Amino acid sequence: MWIAYLQDRAVGCVVLRGLTSMQFAGECKRLYVQPEARGNGVADALLDAQEDFARSKGLQWIYLDSYDDLKVAIALYRKRGYLSCERYNDNPQAQYFFAKKIGEQPS
Repeated sequence: MWIAYLQDRAVGCVVLRGLTSMQFAGECKRLYVQPEARGNGVADALLDAQEDFARSKGLQWIYLDSYDDLKVAIALYRKRGYLSCERYNDNPQAQYFFAKKIGEQPS
């Protein structure tokens, strides 16, 4: 889990969890930035930290799900290279599924 701070105040977070159903994959959960902190690059910094950590642990893919009301988040994911994919979980609230290749397969 990563927590972002602006001026010593927690303003955002994101969680990475392993996906036991997929080899070399993790799942991005609960990306959130408080409204007053948006526009400061907090979401990008959180995702950068998460992707760097995942890569350092040998993960090759990060998956995430979302729903229709989170249009700004969906646009952010697409901008960062997350591509639409098939449903990978049974989350009844999720309507959109994304995956991003962050690393190469080991030799």
